[in-house]
Amino acid sequence: LEIGLNPVKTDHGMIVLASVVDISARKRAERRFHAAVESSPSGMILTDANGRIVLVNREIERIFGYQRQELLGRTVEVLVPARAREPHPGLREGFYESPRTRPAGRGRQLFGLRKDGVEVPVEIGLNPIDTDEGLFVLSSIIDLTARRRAERELNQSEDRYRLLLDQLQDYAIFMLDPGGKVESWNAGAERVTGYVADEAVGRNFAFLFPEDQRRAGQPEECLAIARREGRYEGEGWRVRKDGARYLESVYLRSVLDEQGTLTGFARVARDVTARRMLEDQLRQSQKMEAVGTLAGGVAHDFNNILLAIIGYTELAHRMAPQDSELRTDLDQVLGAAERGRQLVKRILAFSRQREAVRAPVHLERLVREALQLLRASLPTTIEMRHHLDPETPPVLADETEIHQILMNLATNSSHSMGEKGGVLEVNLTPFIVDEAEAGTVRDLRPGLHARLVVSDNGRGMSPAVLERVFEPFFTTKAAGEGTGLGLSVIHGIVRSYEGTVHITSHPGEGTTVEICLPAAESDAPRALSASSRGPMGHAGRSILLVDDERLLAELVRRQLESMGYSVTAHTSSLEALEAFRARPESFDLVVTDNTMPRMTGIALAQELRKLRGDQRIMMISGIGEQLEPDALRAKGIVRVLPKPHTIKELEEAVRLAFEPPIHT
Repeated sequence: LEIGLNPVKTDHGMIVLASVVDISARKRAERRFHAAVESSPSGMILTDANGRIVLVNREIERIFGYQRQELLGRTVEVLVPARAREPHPGLREGFYESPRTRPAGRGRQLFGLRKDGVEVPVEIGLNPIDTDEGLFVLSSIIDLTARRRAERELNQSEDRYRLLLDQLQDYAIFMLDPGGKVESWNAGAERVTGYVADEAVGRNFAFLFPEDQRRAGQPEECLAIARREGRYEGEGWRVRKDGARYLESVYLRSVLDEQGTLTGFARVARDVTARRMLEDQLRQSQKMEAVGTLAGGVAHDFNNILLAIIGYTELAHRMAPQDSELRTDLDQVLGAAERGRQLVKRILAFSRQREAVRAPVHLERLVREALQLLRASLPTTIEMRHHLDPETPPVLADETEIHQILMNLATNSSHSMGEKGGVLEVNLTPFIVDEAEAGTVRDLRPGLHARLVVSDNGRGMSPAVLERVFEPFFTTKAAGEGTGLGLSVIHGIVRSYEGTVHITSHPGEGTTVEICLPAAESDAPRALSASSRGPMGHAGRSILLVDDERLLAELVRRQLESMGYSVTAHTSSLEALEAFRARPESFDLVVTDNTMPRMTGIALAQELRKLRGDQRIMMISGIGEQLEPDALRAKGIVRVLPKPHTIKELEEAVRLAFEPPIHT
């Protein structure tokens, strides 16, 4: 109940008029109102027309740190920061003049002032309430601290994510919509493809595929697989903005929302062209190693065959009448066998995989050999011209690497000239660099040099291409035609020789490569001429000959005996060892093959030196050149004669085997 007492004076005296109102419904409404206000997740403040606080809920206590008794009866400006407090009453009065439900501070960030002086970001909604007591304003206040913190963390997370994506320069990462249109584009995608974000976003990602792949529907197939299986992985050729192709390793994953609906695709790709080039180079290296191994295995038997052909033909040649048709025919056989011998030697020199062995070498011979190999491999539409000056000084180099330089340069020229052909010119001359000229070219040393110039009249190179020719894996050739390693390898070899390489080229005018290598400085004594050596004195010298092939043992025996030596031949290394053990002082020289069953020539040499420390040993072998001379000398082997050989080469090798002293 609500009871009102009113005194009333009457003629009969003072009486009291009591008014009694049933306020149960109003109380229930007030309880519901207070319960709603109190349980609201937002802070609720009820203010009167003067801005005084008449009601607050628990959330207001939490937000601002006041107890409600501390707020009731005070103006709402107590909760307004000092910088906004002065104009606030005017804003409040303006609301009373035009009351309507609306947010406060539209378009501005609002802050409330806590009891401890800390400002908190808030969002305020204003609601006018018209009552019998007048107009009140119910303000709903939301604490935005947690939301702002979450937004900052989200923004920081997004910034870190974007920073991470942009730092991944090797990875092209971008999002696609369900139809394949690009929605985002990171810095790595720009670096890999050459397209900036404005050029890529909004386009279907198929623009990265070559035309033939687009016609075949490959982009759509990638998306279809990702839709069906959730992801797609693979490798394929793509096209950069400048038209160059690159090999891409790609991971494409479908992105689903909470309901499992496809919202797009995340695509991560990497340029693996360099890796593929390395793999191709490794395969090529392994292939060449296999070729070298195969060649080394075949060489022994093939060289033995050539040795027999050459040796017995030379013996027959000596017995053939002078100026006879038979002697002429035998000359042809010897000429053909010699060409076969030189061909095997060049193939082995080029394909053999070994560490570079640098020694003073005459480039004239090496260049001539390389040109002979090139003539057989280059198209007949290419005319080869050369000028090789015999006065060119020797250089400190590895023969196989010189072969490699010539092969790479000639191959590049051949590609440049194409099917129509042209002229390949190779010049080798001595070249003296003075102090003034050395100062104008980087890394060029003053002094005597060997200058190798290879030129062609092919299509040439643009300045942009010329700037990058020495970069590893840079190539203008189509896929499968080259690795882009040739010129970088040449540059590395020449620099290791302390030489220089310079390329001159213009589009449509051909290319010229000039290589300058410093002359070798050698203080080795000059070899004695044949006339200054004096007579050998073959008579009385005894040779122990060992070769597991009876045909060759018989041939070399006859050759040595024709020179005046006394020869004891064995086809078993073990039998030869026993014969030597029986009379170790009886042999002035041991001539042995290397590849033999049960005991190799090197093992035999070691056993012989145990029996006689100063024994001279000469090896005839197709693989002897692969062994280090110092290692051979340590085993007592003073000379190595490669197979196959001529009688003259055998005679010279035996003579030299007797000359050097043996140090034990």
